[in-house]
Amino acid sequence: MPHPQIIIIGAGAAGLVAASELERAGHRPLLLEAEDRVGGRLKTDEVDGFLLDRGFQVLLTEYPEVKRYLDLDALEVKSFRPGGHVHTRQQRFRFADPMREPAQLIRSAVSPIGTWSDKIKLARLGLRLRNKSVEECFRGFTEQRSIDYLWSLGFSEQIVERFFRPFFGGIFLEQELRTPAAMFRFIFKMFGHGSAALPAGGIEAVAKQLAGRLRQTEIRCNTPVAQVREGTVVLADGTTLDAPGGIIIACPPEKLMPQLAGGGVRWKSTSNLYFYSNRRLKENRLINLVSDPTSLINTYAVLDEVAPSYKLTQQGGSLISVTLRETVDRESQIGQAEQDLLRHSRLPNDSLQFLRHYIVRHALPDLHPVAFRQDATHSRVAKGIYLAGDHQLNGSLDAALRSGRLAAEGLLLGGG
Repeated sequence: MPHPQIIIIGAGAAGLVAASELERAGHRPLLLEAEDRVGGRLKTDEVDGFLLDRGFQVLLTEYPEVKRYLDLDALEVKSFRPGGHVHTRQQRFRFADPMREPAQLIRSAVSPIGTWSDKIKLARLGLRLRNKSVEECFRGFTEQRSIDYLWSLGFSEQIVERFFRPFFGGIFLEQELRTPAAMFRFIFKMFGHGSAALPAGGIEAVAKQLAGRLRQTEIRCNTPVAQVREGTVVLADGTTLDAPGGIIIACPPEKLMPQLAGGGVRWKSTSNLYFYSNRRLKENRLINLVSDPTSLINTYAVLDEVAPSYKLTQQGGSLISVTLRETVDRESQIGQAEQDLLRHSRLPNDSLQFLRHYIVRHALPDLHPVAFRQDATHSRVAKGIYLAGDHQLNGSLDAALRSGRLAAEGLLLGGG
């Protein structure tokens, strides 16, 4: 006897994992996606012979749910080196993680990224978190701000401004480092164990791999949903679909269920620029951290140096991804960012070609507090209706994947 129809709304990472788990239990879910293809925020465009991710996104190979659901070999991931290239207003210097690259011990020891005391504290923090479980990284730190946590550990202003603020500000998409310290500890541990990587086919390859494994799920793209009621989904064109087996909303739910608007998700945005340089820019697969208050740039990276497949043609030069400190939308600001990039990279004035500017309005959920793990029914908002998405736990791909699994498990346990 066939199972009652289950509908999933949103074909991002959370929705795709929810479909996978439901298939595993013998269901044939219907997956509705408003856009023209799956992926949600995991999107990659082909522009002028380059792969451009919508926002600078890296895949952390140590994420628990990444190891559960993704085949990294099939994705042909290529990793950044552990470390960075720091640009202050007066200096440019590189540093590497001596725990991961012992040959860089001397360079790291003399690097002006921080004081000797900072470097000792940094090593101790890495060792301390290495020996803790992910749950322990979150426990007791879900509300304390990251910046307050760093001050409590005794780090100097020098290393906060030259490393922690640009590096984690780029990850958290906010420069104040008010993101809960639990996320700092979690991400720090993930970088200490694994690597930041780029899939050969761009970040959208993650979603394509998840979708490619689905065998019993019907995926309908270009199918926006207007409203969700118990057992019923109303499409934007007025069509009504029955979902007696339950509904998983794997996207921000407020517009679909107005009764949830009071607890709506707040979002962080980001501005991401892409440039092609006709001069080869060699950064040794390091992310560039800009600690310069006069610059609009927070970080930049030479993507094809890490993953050559991001450059689809055989032309020389470099593909550069630039992330700004704040969301900008004026052409003059883009011009200023280009001048800042020329200054930091020391490229000739005629070397850059602007490719594209992405403004990602809903880049990360702004959550206080955050969570790592919840029980399988925590996201139930009405009879037979469950929520999925990183806004249910914390702002990360790991949380998106985990939330999809938990929502499916909750629906299966609770029934329609």
